[in-house]
Amino acid sequence: MIDRFIHGFAISVSAVLLLTACSATGGAAGDQPQVRQVTQSAHCGLTGPGVVHARTSAELEALLDVGGQNISTGVIRQINLDQESLVIVTLGQKPTAGYSVKLDSATRENKALRLAMNVTEPAPGMMVAQVITTPCVVLAVTGEGWRRLEISGLTEQPILKAVGN
Repeated sequence: MIDRFIHGFAISVSAVLLLTACSATGGAAGDQPQVRQVTQSAHCGLTGPGVVHARTSAELEALLDVGGQNISTGVIRQINLDQESLVIVTLGQKPTAGYSVKLDSATRENKALRLAMNVTEPAPGMMVAQVITTPCVVLAVTGEGWRRLEISGLTEQPILKAVGN
């Protein structure tokens, strides 16, 4: 009876140690920037696929003044730009509704912040509104030490943008 208890206890401790070791293999928590999705919109007003990085209030206001957009500006203006910067990833102009973009993953390698994006398109034959859209996603990023943005998933080749972070 006691042997069975000790054996069960040893297995439980081993499992906890194994799970702890697996969760710690990703490196130190401070090594990777924290990226969160703030909002997304089907009408950002940015006509080409690409990325915009905003670090200051002036840069943010210039972006929010773009015509033809329908972004939740209230939630974006709540971002403390002293603690986070904004990254806006846009699909560019699309011929119908049904397109969207969202963050799949974020990593930092050397001096690059790599953002893998997940693009959704309307299914073939799906009924969609015949309206020009400009889908985008707005991300808040903490962390420093990256000088380049690399956005994958939007175009065949990653979109690269030098930034002064």
